[in-house]
Amino acid sequence: MQKINRTLKPFCMDDQVLDEKLQEALKLHDEGKSYPEIRDHFKGALTDEMISYIIRLVDEFVIEENRINEAIKTAKFKMYIGGAIFLVSALLIYKFYINDSLNGAISLLAYLPMAFALYLLWRGYNEEIRLKKTEPEIDDSKFRMKRRKKR
Repeated sequence: MQKINRTLKPFCMDDQVLDEKLQEALKLHDEGKSYPEIRDHFKGALTDEMISYIIRLVDEFVIEENRINEAIKTAKFKMYIGGAIFLVSALLIYKFYINDSLNGAISLLAYLPMAFALYLLWRGYNEEIRLKKTEPEIDDSKFRMKRRKKR
């Protein structure tokens, strides 16, 4: 599993302390702590509302990281399938050339699976490189912590 940089966009965090607590919560989650254990860790230092907000952000980061890692696995699978198709089509073309049964326009059709395999290899490789560079983007506007204004 690749290590992904986990930071919120600047517009999401208006408090330095909250960002530090989020990083601490992500570290605790990476160590194998469950959400109730993370909640208990922050019990005395933060309000219940802030703890719930941090737990939701940790959960969003975990979901986004899992989505990215699954997409990387899918890209690798495309590369494996492309490699297998390439090898099988290369072996078939080689066998047909030995028997001199591959002539003319039919020989062009024999190369189509090989071209498709190369396309799968290229596409899978590009997707994997792109996904490894992505960072999880968390839009916390759907559960943004509501700050009470003092009157």
